Amino acid sequence: MNELILIVDDNKENLKLVGNILRQNQYRIAMALDGQSALKIMGEEDFDLILLDIMMPVMDGIEVCRIIKADPKLASIPVIFLTAKNQPDDLIEGFNAGAVDYLVKPFNIREMLVRVNTHIELYQAKKRILTMSKNRDLMYSIIAHDIRSPFARIIQLIEAIEHQIITTDSQDFKEILHAVYMRSKDTFELIENLIEWEQKQLDNPQINLQQNDIYPLITETIEYLKPEAEAKNIQLVFNGENQIFALCDKQTIKTILRNLISNAIKFTGLYGSITLSIEETHTFLKLIISDNGIGMDADLVNKLTTGDEYVLSERSNSNSGHGLGLKIVKDFIKLNKAKMTIESKPGEGSVFTIVLLKN
Repeated sequence: MNELILIVDDNKENLKLVGNILRQNQYRIAMALDGQSALKIMGEEDFDLILLDIMMPVMDGIEVCRIIKADPKLASIPVIFLTAKNQPDDLIEGFNAGAVDYLVKPFNIREMLVRVNTHIELYQAKKRILTMSKNRDLMYSIIAHDIRSPFARIIQLIEAIEHQIITTDSQDFKEILHAVYMRSKDTFELIENLIEWEQKQLDNPQINLQQNDIYPLITETIEYLKPEAEAKNIQLVFNGENQIFALCDKQTIKTILRNLISNAIKFTGLYGSITLSIEETHTFLKLIISDNGIGMDADLVNKLTTGDEYVLSERSNSNSGHGLGLKIVKDFIKLNKAKMTIESKPGEGSVFTIVLLKN
């Protein structure tokens, strides 16, 4: 278990007793002797449950619970009161303050563990449901914005051809046909990303973290995207050895590479260049993807690196990014226990660095 529980009690012996029981059952714990200290700790850690004594000086547990439930960042954390009081009015006051349960001192150890486990499971299930709901809403917005728009344009182009507004032997027809091809290709890539991303939103994402040679993953991805680069006369260079081992999941790493290289091609102008290079230490492997494209300003870089939202990036009149690709990249990097940094300036290109563990 990796669940983190905060125990709040002004009695050190009670803290020690409850803490030892929970540690022995594989829970991680933090402790506080008063309400003020507890509230400070809550601002520093993400807790799965709070065991809160009611009878404390200065600020009692009821008041602490009310403050917790008034804070949007803390309100969803379940609170179980530890109390020597079992009068109905006291218990009702505790529930009205936002507690989900209570344990009367001296409590039964098995009962405490069952209640702790039950409420943590309920809390985690609620978080999963909220995440699924958020992801569903995100998918709907992507479909509405990024799939409907290109399909509408494709239909317009086909209608122009069907009604013979443009003849099939004209230069305009060739340009329109190419536009239909590019829009269809971009839309297909977006749908492919949606499917891959949705598959990883399951309760237990199935990834296989082990030492893998990523050299063939890189070369396969480059071969797959080479036609896109050649269409813009972009030089796509890979500086790497024949064997490059890192701790990773093959499927998700390929998706990361495909999205980052495809984005680099999209935002690099004609006759530009994109370079993939490797840096290694005994512990880490850095995969660096750099381009001399149009770059990004500091505000967009900050949104892409620190935010967890879908970011629509319209960086030029002719190119736009649907943002889902980089969200997938961030999600998949997290699953691989890796890190990513972005360095970019408008007009000077971008550098994406993925840091993978070696073992």
